[in-house]
This record gives sequence, C-alpha cells and structure tokens, in this order.
Amino acid sequence: MKDEPRKSKNPRSLDERFSKHPEMYEQMHQIADEMEQAIASGMTADEAEEMAIKRINALGRAMLTDWARARHDRSVEEVRQEKPSTIRDSKKN
Repeated sequence: MKDEPRKSKNPRSLDERFSKHPEMYEQMHQIADEMEQAIASGMTADEAEEMAIKRINALGRAMLTDWARARHDRSVEEVRQEKPSTIRDSKKN
C-alpha cells in the first residue's frame, strides 16, 4: 500500500546507527518525550504534529550540517595529503 512506511534495507537498528551521533539520538528521545507530554497535557494532534515536524526538521538540518562539516574536513585532509603545499595554515600579509 502507498501509505505504509517502507521497510529499511539497512539491517542495523536505529540504536546502532545513532551510536556515532549520541547528541542526535538524545534529541530523538526528547522529541518523543515532548510528543507524549504534549498529548497527555491536552494538546491537539495537529498541534503535536506541528511541534514534532519543527523539531524533526531542526534535527535534520543539524544532521546535514554535521555531515557537511565532516565531508569538508575529509576533503581538506585529502588535499593536504596529496598536495601539502596547496593549503597553508598561515595568514597572508
């Protein structure tokens, strides 16, 4: 069916996948906790959904930012190893 979530082809659990990103794993738990508290306190489903979407979007941006930084750092390190004179750490005068 169209509305059913797709099954992941990745055999690793989310615990394993988030083990390298403990701060993001903690944020996922916080989002789940906030959802449970919001619903228990009488928030409507629409309000809880909106809150969750905002938090998950922020988490996604953080994950992509971390990925981009790591990718940049790897690229810089590769260039330093291949051509040490290309990148210098000193300031220009």
